[in-house]
Amino acid sequence: MISGQSTNFPRRVSILFHLVAIAPVLGFTLYHGIWGSHWLSLFLGGSLLVVSLSLYNEFKHRDSLLYRQMFVVLVSFSIALSCYQLGLRGLIYVFPMSSVFFFTFPFVQGIVSGVIFSLCCLLAASYVEPLILVLRFSVGITISMVFAGIFAFIVLKQKNKLEQLANRDELTGALNRRTLRPELDAAKNMHQRHQQSESLAIMDLDHFKQVNDLHGHLVGDEVLKEFSQLVAGRIRNSDKLFRFGGEEFILQLPQTDEQQAWELCEALRALVEATSFSNNIRLTCSFGVAQLTADESVDSWLKGCDKALYQAKESGRNKVLKRSSGYRPQ
Repeated sequence: MISGQSTNFPRRVSILFHLVAIAPVLGFTLYHGIWGSHWLSLFLGGSLLVVSLSLYNEFKHRDSLLYRQMFVVLVSFSIALSCYQLGLRGLIYVFPMSSVFFFTFPFVQGIVSGVIFSLCCLLAASYVEPLILVLRFSVGITISMVFAGIFAFIVLKQKNKLEQLANRDELTGALNRRTLRPELDAAKNMHQRHQQSESLAIMDLDHFKQVNDLHGHLVGDEVLKEFSQLVAGRIRNSDKLFRFGGEEFILQLPQTDEQQAWELCEALRALVEATSFSNNIRLTCSFGVAQLTADESVDSWLKGCDKALYQAKESGRNKVLKRSSGYRPQ
């Protein structure tokens, strides 16, 4: 399913796009302000202000998506107005503009917005141009949008594949270690802004080296894959599973306090213990759980989790230990 959007360009490319957009809009704003339609000049001036704010945000390394979308909407209104006032001279700008929606909005929204924009422009132009001319333009615009949509679909599909390769562990399908730190930094920001409970759990398969030694690494890999699928099928959509390294995994649990995290991990521990993996292999798993506290760094959070895991290992394995209170007997 393609549901993402092709809006995250490299910063230099994005700045170049902004400059390319500003040049013609500035020219048309001045032209219509002096000799043309003052309404067009007003819309174009507004879009010029918005794209300038967007460019400023790019220089400041801030997200400018909302400004880019506002810019596209204002320019679209300007083109529709020019179609109503100028007819053919406005219609020629529908071709490039109908493609821009695919790279500014999510794919489906881009299709809907592009179709509505094109229909409005064609309807506006029909008031001042012969119907046969408008129909001919409608064919050309439709073909242009179809090809732009196909291209945007291919680009978005490739982008999603690249993100999957970059962010996911190839063997287990869990998120990889590369994505862990940004996610934990984001969780810390959410905690600071909204006082939202954030918990973390480190999981380690007990005596997993014996699986590789007795059954081989291929079987061991299959067990890791099955373990990852087992955990992923038990957690919420908002929870995130990372492969930290080897047989060690991390669970990020948003809006979850330490007791709730302990209860989830205890259920996972029992589930793993009751599961028969490939080659009828039986495993147990140890957990270390920690809730993020006020003014605590991400590194300290991870260390607290790791310390609880170490204590679970030292106290006999197949246990869930909380950083705050240690192992809680069943």
